[in-house]
Amino acid sequence: MSKGIKMRAARDRHGHRHTVEELQGMTDGGGTAPDLRCDDPSCGCDVRFVPRYQQNRANRIEPVDVPAYIGLTRGSEHAAGCRYDASGRLKIIAAQSDPEFLNSLEDGKRELRLLALHNGLRKHGLSGSAPTVIDSGLTAGAPKTATEVITSEKRLDSYLRTTADLLVLRAMCESDALLAAELVLRLGTKRLPWKQFFFEHDRFDEAWELVAKGGNNPYPVALVGSVRSFHQPPAGAKYKSSFLNCRPLYRKTDDPMRIESFEVSIAHPDASWLGGFPPDAEIVMFGLCKVSGPIENTSPDKPDRTRSVTYVAHKLTLTPKSKKQIVLIP
Repeated sequence: MSKGIKMRAARDRHGHRHTVEELQGMTDGGGTAPDLRCDDPSCGCDVRFVPRYQQNRANRIEPVDVPAYIGLTRGSEHAAGCRYDASGRLKIIAAQSDPEFLNSLEDGKRELRLLALHNGLRKHGLSGSAPTVIDSGLTAGAPKTATEVITSEKRLDSYLRTTADLLVLRAMCESDALLAAELVLRLGTKRLPWKQFFFEHDRFDEAWELVAKGGNNPYPVALVGSVRSFHQPPAGAKYKSSFLNCRPLYRKTDDPMRIESFEVSIAHPDASWLGGFPPDAEIVMFGLCKVSGPIENTSPDKPDRTRSVTYVAHKLTLTPKSKKQIVLIP
């Protein structure tokens, strides 16, 4: 898989600029996208247009929609200083980060210390708080090591900013390849694979199962979702939080009349802030999530009212300590 950032525009060999939307319309009409080059003046490397397509996945009710984008051709790389140079962006983020949180390793890679983020979110970075002690073993039978981290509010703010920048960069890339090759995720004494930390919409079910397995001792995870709806508590409601709900994932079961859903929501008392995220916006969110469910609900089948369908809801809820934990993807 390519290591590049997904681009929204490029230039052809004659210097004419083409957006993703224009190229998609061209291919929808039976045409062929022209040979393309990066439109950054400092670059000009070869890139390709990847049309929108749908991909069927096992046990999914709906095919996964893969939006159109422009990416690197095989063997091509962006020039140093190009705004699409993912490796260069990673270096800039690292240079602006706390080395105690994102530090350099001897082999040239960098290491993100998620335990510091975990403890900061648990105690909200309050100076003088008793340190949180967690079991850093990720699998049954793994050695258990207690690690204590005290994070000031200033450091937590730095950790959140760095994590948000890294996750937006990952969301803009075609795959985990770049960050997995250059950035190690560490939780205590254990290295954490990117697939156990970063979850896009088609893996909401895996995220729910991982957080549920963690029980009362979860670690921070990152999710990419598309805004579906916003709910504000009505007058007189006992609860104070508003909810920003993402488009759910639906999964088939062995019974055609039984469907599982995996829903991701953000809860926060600031309704104006949450309501400011527009419908269909792509967002990346991260932190300590809570699970609920599965909850079953049976209702008549719409095509055939004589039959009933059972919906099994699994919910993931993030209640952010900081607004920096929710970021729009450019």
